[in-house]
Amino acid sequence: MHLYLTTNSELCSFNQNQKLKKKMALKVAALFCALLITNLAAYPSEAAITCMDVDMCVAPCVSYLTGAESSPTADCCKGVERLKSLPSSTDERRFACSCVKQAASKIANLKDDAVKSLPAACKTPLPFPISLEFDCSTIP
Repeated sequence: MHLYLTTNSELCSFNQNQKLKKKMALKVAALFCALLITNLAAYPSEAAITCMDVDMCVAPCVSYLTGAESSPTADCCKGVERLKSLPSSTDERRFACSCVKQAASKIANLKDDAVKSLPAACKTPLPFPISLEFDCSTIP
């Protein structure tokens, strides 16, 4: 197939359109890269674990933690076991600890003794204590 351009103005117009398309493609690619880098920098420790993961582990324990149940349910203890296995690095343990604190701060009528005894009650020690006062940045 042959493309015949009859005037120089058509040739210039064709070249300008090609240049505009290339510039637009470069701008879109640059924007995509900038957004990707921004997201990676803003959420470095959330790559493997999220607060939603942690919340799902803790949610079945609310009735025990508020005193509605005298012992944790089997689902609660499964959640504690999963919470123990989720974080694999120091950053992830610190992040999970922060998520637990956030979740606990939203639960009304928490019983301190139930909160502190949860890992032992489930026979699953955690790599960090469950406490609103604990400084998560001290986790090794």
